[in-house]
Amino acid sequence: MATRTFSVNTEPHVAVIGDIELRFQPEVAGSEFLDVYERLVSTQKQVGTDLAKADPRQMREVLAALRGFIKELMLPESVPVFDKMPLPDRIMIELVEFLMEVYGGGVNKKRPTTRSSGSSPASPSPGTRGPATSPSKASTRARGR
Repeated sequence: MATRTFSVNTEPHVAVIGDIELRFQPEVAGSEFLDVYERLVSTQKQVGTDLAKADPRQMREVLAALRGFIKELMLPESVPVFDKMPLPDRIMIELVEFLMEVYGGGVNKKRPTTRSSGSSPASPSPGTRGPATSPSKASTRARGR
């Protein structure tokens, strides 16, 4: 008989932007995440993939959809903080990617954002590096030879 243990996240996911922490729901039901994600994708499809040809109104709609996606997954106490923050587009996109990793799972799932108390420390690197630099930038060290 096989046994497998599953854990449920109980601590909020946290995105740190400067001195500000935005806190997100520890877990969401599959359909809840998919509903929020579907609204974002629908807006992006209306604009199309060539953002250079999108008019400013369409771009505002996409940015509003990004903000809506982020806010829907946020804990209520973080929403007013987020509403006051003017963020560069690149950070908005990184937040969406972070949330996709956290809630979407899949093959690109990364390890948790915080170290668990049961994690072991990183292994030391084998050997020590000498003070000399490589005579060629193209060469690499051969380990174990």
